[in-house]
Amino acid sequence: MDPSVVLTVGASDSSGGSGIQADLRTLAAMRMHGASVVTAVVSRNTRGTTDVYPQPTTVVSGQLGSVLDDLPVAAVKTGMFPNAETAIAVAARARSGALPNLVVDPVLEAVSGSRKGLAAALERLLPHALVATPNREEASVLVGWTVVTPDDMAKAAAQLSAGGPRYVVITGGDFVAGDNAIDVVWADGAARMLHSPRVSSRNTDGSGATFATAVAARLTLGDDPAEAIAWSKGFVGRAISDAADWRIGAGTGPIDQFGWSALTLR
Repeated sequence: MDPSVVLTVGASDSSGGSGIQADLRTLAAMRMHGASVVTAVVSRNTRGTTDVYPQPTTVVSGQLGSVLDDLPVAAVKTGMFPNAETAIAVAARARSGALPNLVVDPVLEAVSGSRKGLAAALERLLPHALVATPNREEASVLVGWTVVTPDDMAKAAAQLSAGGPRYVVITGGDFVAGDNAIDVVWADGAARMLHSPRVSSRNTDGSGATFATAVAARLTLGDDPAEAIAWSKGFVGRAISDAADWRIGAGTGPIDQFGWSALTLR
């Protein structure tokens, strides 16, 4: 049986921890075929980003057209757009119905122009998303006010859902209540809080990208969005836990999508 094809649209991370590399690693771990459209090339390591080289919008559109014209894409996940123009070009393809099971991870690292301008461009893409997965900082920019508490997360998720996505997940891995990390899901006019044990680890790079990609992948397997979100939250938690003892670089390292730490190699 042919593997499902999932397309990821985002930046290439030279350290391999996040972006396209994390997405393709997640898809491989889930036994899916990953196709990719690179929006930017990022010079980055575990200590941070030094340079971002945006790809011309024509190059991004060319990659996107090549994939969609040939491969049977079953789901699409978007990550970093370096500028508003690129986001608008992808939104145009979404508006035409060419991006099925669209999951938008609204990374707001504008290289040219402002974050506000990029957020405005993403507002053109969000109405075509089945699921949106901002963290609290990204949600704050998108809604125009500061999102802090779980109640804030629920209000922001409701506001974003009114703009189009049927499901909005505001991830709060950095918000800890007791021993739990909390995400908030808005769907069908109501908020639901997802609790998971807080994992103590310096290695969390790519966790947001992995979560959104896993959601897209599970949608191709027939999960409804709520099931896909719950499964993906567990997947990311295990990946963070499995990589907790890794020392790859001096800063925030990658997570273990493959479960390598649980394997004994002979």
